[in-house]
Amino acid sequence: MNPLENYKDIVEKYFGAGAATFATTSGTTNEIIGALNHTQFAPFRSSFGKRLERLAARYAASDSNRTSLIVRVNDIATQNNWDGAYAELVAFDFLNSNQDYLDGPISLSKDVPASETLASSIGMANVNLDGFYEGFGVGFDVKALGDKSRDILDGIIKEAKTNLGIAPVVISPEYPLDLDYTVFQKNRKMILTELETGINVSAKTTFVKSQTVPELAFRLMWGGGVLSTISTYDPYAHAQNHHELFFTYAKKFSRNSPSLIVSVVFPWFSEQVTSQFGANEIFYRSLCRRFFCQYANDSRPASSKLKKFQGSETLAEVTKKLSGVLFLEDKSLTSSAAAAQNVEAFAYLNPNATHKTSGHFRTYLSTLGFAVDDFANDNY
Repeated sequence: MNPLENYKDIVEKYFGAGAATFATTSGTTNEIIGALNHTQFAPFRSSFGKRLERLAARYAASDSNRTSLIVRVNDIATQNNWDGAYAELVAFDFLNSNQDYLDGPISLSKDVPASETLASSIGMANVNLDGFYEGFGVGFDVKALGDKSRDILDGIIKEAKTNLGIAPVVISPEYPLDLDYTVFQKNRKMILTELETGINVSAKTTFVKSQTVPELAFRLMWGGGVLSTISTYDPYAHAQNHHELFFTYAKKFSRNSPSLIVSVVFPWFSEQVTSQFGANEIFYRSLCRRFFCQYANDSRPASSKLKKFQGSETLAEVTKKLSGVLFLEDKSLTSSAAAAQNVEAFAYLNPNATHKTSGHFRTYLSTLGFAVDDFANDNY
């Protein structure tokens, strides 16, 4: 049985015959498919199975949302969409987990007219929300907290190895983990050229220093062994350099009701956010505070940050349309408690939001185990 055939069996165990619609002969793989087929990740396999079991029970065959859920389950077997699909499964499972407090399961993949969101200012006709709490009137979109810097650098390394024909060598980047990813994005071509010209295949170069981005270097290992790199990290600098990412989600911000971004953190696709000395919470809070409070009185047009934005809203008005951000840290890789949710949750609510979430919804978040912060005495 190949890995995809094994995953098909897992899917149909919980969702029934025919639920798996992906081709089992494609050879597609990713971190999730690989782990589900490796004995080293037995705890993760058990947790993943329990998660599917809970979701299948929550969205029964008669539920209109079940089709949307199964689409996400099938997307786990793709090369490019698996990370977003996995993040959504984590979110749907956890955010539904206090069934006694809800009238029914969260609505999935809800289409709304763009006029009800900021999407109308970007020229869209409709927008799709990943989830909607009908009873609370709260919509949300799920985002995998992706490591954009590493994605860009991995692409550069892959291209350099292909161009130089040096597939066996291991190349690892060394840079401050809080560095603004746009530095790599804007200078990608120059970094690639530096890496290619800096490697002498005959001499087996072991270190290449970037002149374009002085904080960046590459270490190389030819043959077997252990390759070590050194990185620094400042959660405040990380937040300063990354908070504008929230502007790119603006099309999902509602004009009429509370809207949230749910950010899922998972080691195989997320930025390297360490919990040592509470750095993760410092980063999350600082990231949100910058977006919620830094622009609260900013009268510059939204188009100054959003190049496709055609509306009249200011930066202040855009940021006020996001009611809060939920961070979900999925711990299922190392947990031995397969039946547990294996999620640590943090909620940051916008003190300047046009549409704040209700006290009832905040209470619900608390019942799920969220640490809730509304910046009540830190809004300046």
